[in-house]
Amino acid sequence: MSSHVTVASRRDTSGAGIMMMILAMALVPMIDVQAKHLVVGGVPAMQVIFLRMTCGTILLLPVMLAGRRGEIIPPDGRINAVLLGLFSITAGFCFFGALEYLSIADTVAISFVQPLFVTMLSRLFLKETVGPARWIALFVGFGATLVIIRPSHGALQPGSLLALASGAAMAGYVILVKKSTVGSRRVSPLTLTFQTHFMAVLVGAPLMALIWVGLSPEQWWMVLGMTLFGLVGQYLIIKAYNCADASLVAPLSYLEIVTSTAASWLFFSQVPDRITFVGVAILICSSVFIAWRR
Repeated sequence: MSSHVTVASRRDTSGAGIMMMILAMALVPMIDVQAKHLVVGGVPAMQVIFLRMTCGTILLLPVMLAGRRGEIIPPDGRINAVLLGLFSITAGFCFFGALEYLSIADTVAISFVQPLFVTMLSRLFLKETVGPARWIALFVGFGATLVIIRPSHGALQPGSLLALASGAAMAGYVILVKKSTVGSRRVSPLTLTFQTHFMAVLVGAPLMALIWVGLSPEQWWMVLGMTLFGLVGQYLIIKAYNCADASLVAPLSYLEIVTSTAASWLFFSQVPDRITFVGVAILICSSVFIAWRR
């Protein structure tokens, strides 16, 4: 009887993980909108991600001091925390750098190699079971991103390469997060969010003296807004991976192409064509099918 209770509880938790990931994908494009304004305005991509992580650390520190003082020192080991920060700041730098060359929707679409990498790495490092149906849905979803961006020989420009690197770095981050949220030494999503920001600041700080650019008051407000959306979105993503298998939750990030396309239209007047809508429809079907199979 206890085994039936465990299975039912796991199913309920997986459903919560799916909902949290969907909500996170609705918030994340607001980070991209403000980041694009900043990088197009001349602020280096590394400075943009560094400022986001610094502001996030400042906002989270009082919360950690109030209720989780003992977890300020990385509870899962310093090496693991440094790797979280390194993967996070690398992914952010590459993604924001790509926004200088590409639209938000194209950058997001190209970076969607992430779920494919996560599924492969979850099989290798987390020993998760990935059935044929989910593999097929993943490749269909990635094929849909190719439909959206319609790559040609000119597609391998700096922006495309940066977006691909961002997806690969985020896959490494996701695997580290999942390893930190299972087993006897579980790390809370809030602590992981703080450690990610704090370690990213330490990793990026040495470069700031070389590339720092002064910001206007309006740009500082963008940094603050980007930080707030980022904190909520990152917490939800970590919580989602805490509630469900990485190979289940990761494909739902394809929904970001829907929300990022809407953001591109709303803030930059970039209206997708019919082929883009076809690709988006395939992405939605792929993500819903994976969740239904699970």
